[in-house]
Amino acid sequence: MTKKMIETTFPIIEISQLAIPERSSYKPIYQISKWFARRSSAIFRAILLSCTLNSSENFMDEFYNAKDSFKDITILDPFMGGGTTIIEALRLGMQCIGVDINPVAWFITKTESAMVDIEELQGLITKCEENLENDVKKWYKTSCPVCENPADIIYTHWVKCLPCPTCNSLIPMFRNFLVGYLANEAILLCPSCYAVFPSNKPITSDNRCPECTQKFKPSAGFRKGRKLLECPDCGNSVNILNSIRSIKTPLACKPFAIEGYCCHCANEKDPDSDLAKSRYKFIKRVSQTDRDLYKKAEDHWKNYSGIFLWPKEDIPIGMTTKVLLNHNYTKWADLFTYRQLLTLSLILNFIKDIEEEHLQEMFLAAFLNLLNHNNSFTRYSPKGQKVEGIFSRHDFHPLSTFAENNVWGTRYGRGTWIKCLKRLLEGKKYNLEPYNFTSINSKEKISKRRRIVSGKIDGKVYNGEIEHFPDEKSNLLLLCQDSEKLPLFTNGVDLLISDPPYADNVNYSELSDFLYVWIRLILQEKYPFFIPVETPKLGEAIETKNRGTDYYSKLFNIFRSCKKQLIPGGLFVFTFHHGNPDTWFKLAEVIESSGFSVVKTHVLQSEALNVLNIQNKKAVSYDLILVCQQNQQKRKKPHNLSEFVERLSKNYDKKFTYYTEIGLTIHTNNVIVVFFGEYLELISKVQPVNWSDSIAKSDLRKSCKDLYSSKIIA
Repeated sequence: MTKKMIETTFPIIEISQLAIPERSSYKPIYQISKWFARRSSAIFRAILLSCTLNSSENFMDEFYNAKDSFKDITILDPFMGGGTTIIEALRLGMQCIGVDINPVAWFITKTESAMVDIEELQGLITKCEENLENDVKKWYKTSCPVCENPADIIYTHWVKCLPCPTCNSLIPMFRNFLVGYLANEAILLCPSCYAVFPSNKPITSDNRCPECTQKFKPSAGFRKGRKLLECPDCGNSVNILNSIRSIKTPLACKPFAIEGYCCHCANEKDPDSDLAKSRYKFIKRVSQTDRDLYKKAEDHWKNYSGIFLWPKEDIPIGMTTKVLLNHNYTKWADLFTYRQLLTLSLILNFIKDIEEEHLQEMFLAAFLNLLNHNNSFTRYSPKGQKVEGIFSRHDFHPLSTFAENNVWGTRYGRGTWIKCLKRLLEGKKYNLEPYNFTSINSKEKISKRRRIVSGKIDGKVYNGEIEHFPDEKSNLLLLCQDSEKLPLFTNGVDLLISDPPYADNVNYSELSDFLYVWIRLILQEKYPFFIPVETPKLGEAIETKNRGTDYYSKLFNIFRSCKKQLIPGGLFVFTFHHGNPDTWFKLAEVIESSGFSVVKTHVLQSEALNVLNIQNKKAVSYDLILVCQQNQQKRKKPHNLSEFVERLSKNYDKKFTYYTEIGLTIHTNNVIVVFFGEYLELISKVQPVNWSDSIAKSDLRKSCKDLYSSKIIA
């Protein structure tokens, strides 16, 4: 049988240089909804193509121009997640089976893959704006500090407070007194009178409040590190965590500044206006009128919350959610301000009343994105003048200060409803004209980014007997279930292509509950897997200590289940990365025991080195592509431990030299990915002799550590 391209070579540099910028700015279709740890679409398009082409000749031409010429190929992704594999396979015209145990992942992929009439979608967006804009925006009004006309709030800045056990005053948990930057000036908060004012002095030097003349150092807040808080009234030091535990309720919060935009000043376009240099944005102190408006929203919510859709569920105990419980958040609604609950529920009520089911689901997909940036866990970037969503890190991280977004939105602001609807519209237009950026003519960066359109994304969901997929009318089967329990497909599948969970990297189910509890309020009436009050935890393929599920056993069962679906000669290709050598050793055992052999591996950079979720960790930013075949019961050449290590060392040196020669620089802990690529290939070819006992395994691991550590460079 002729080998496929991926079994011998892969365009590492070309695809790496497409993947890295894409991780910073995903294609529009992948920006419709929030999902975790998304991979680059360029990587999976390249994998799919290289699994079907026999030659690498003119591969990049195929990468840019291939359309729907692969209709005879059926692919299965047992860890569908946010749907990257499915979407890219649909672009190529393949028949797709996507499976995920998580209902949120299932829903996101369903809405991504479905085409909609753009005029219908635009009409519904217009209707939403006409019927809902004023009802939501009225809760985010303030006054312009220059012209005193009504202005839009962009962000309301809040600080959490702890009671001082000595003097009973509330201590604001400020780490510093920098609010933000406007027109290249730092905007400071006076810790004494809460005046907000600009300053050109460094925040590490003393500043003086222009209103109360208080002298203070903006960089020195009341919070002293992670554990202590100093009371400004009595000087007492308070242990933060002990105090939080003693209170038993979420910490009290108070607003301390408002960032806004004045439409009136912007329309006047007065070049001499005090706001002209800041593009008519301002940051000001919170007035009594601002407090009264928020109190009015709070009272309205408390009086009328019964007519709205909003989650009332308790937060379940888990590895990721325990930090919420430790900070006294017991219900999902606790993670939102009253004004956020009111305005989010107004939008969800509108979505509930949409009669066209496919359009209703599109709006729900956009609503998932809205939740990410509208809660009390949104951190504010002063220099960027923007908020980072609750999932900018892959955990729940309680903050001392947070920025409350204008849920509807105005000219400026991030993650607002008008921005989410815009992303929805752009994402569905992408279904009609999906594109890739032009090839890279530099080893460092893309010099020119030109879009080349090819194919379309039109998922026609199959509704017949699962085992008989596909048929002439359908090209997509989406299953929300455990991949360990797949039915046996009559025609089999040609390719297994996936991106399985990376052991303990992301706790998908516990994080996605934050999103799930909102959309299930509508979807539970249509889909049985949205009836439970939380997403499935048992059966999820992640490494946890409290669920009684072993990650590697789960992975083995799923691999073995998928192997039964694969036609003779079909390939199983998946990506993986991890910084822990033990994970790689165990993965090798899973692959072998489930009946696969690794015939080739390819390393490529998939993530920039400075992304938030890998900073300050022994994480890796390179992916390993593992190309696997079903075991052919071939006789393996016997190797003792020393022979194996010697051969592994030579292979590792050779592969490392190759990557260096083609221009792929392997930094720090990423050498582990290269090393274990060679380890997995070799262990699939040789038969270990006399090194199965614990001492021999310990020697093997020590030898391996010495080998890969020798290549680590700063």
